[in-house]
Amino acid sequence: MPDTFSSKQYSWKDLSVAYGGRIIEGITENEYEIEQDDDFLYGRGNEPHDIIEGNISYKGKLTLWQSELEAMIRDAPGKKLSNLRPDIVNTYASEEGGQITTDICGNVKFGGYKKSFKQGDKNMLVELPYKFTRYKPQE
Repeated sequence: MPDTFSSKQYSWKDLSVAYGGRIIEGITENEYEIEQDDDFLYGRGNEPHDIIEGNISYKGKLTLWQSELEAMIRDAPGKKLSNLRPDIVNTYASEEGGQITTDICGNVKFGGYKKSFKQGDKNMLVELPYKFTRYKPQE
């Protein structure tokens, strides 16, 4: 364990998201979550005796420029986004120092997506929801 603790907070500029060996430049939003099912353990009486854990699930969402989506589709087997199974590497590194943190969302499977444009838009943003089966935090 390190002898010092840094309270430096990361900002959007400190985040790099990599997929397929390259950093995604056209990303505007990134989220991923890990959820652990739990429930109360009941026995004698009407109050819980403990909290027990169940399955873990992983999901996330990227919001990308349309051009990034088109590049992913172009590189996907059969030109089908759901055929890709990449790892998404999220690295937080401040230019001002502090701890570098890397979280890996492994074996990603993208869900559907929706393309939408309206008058006055300067570019198209596409939300890509995904699920993943492995999570490796803070390398």
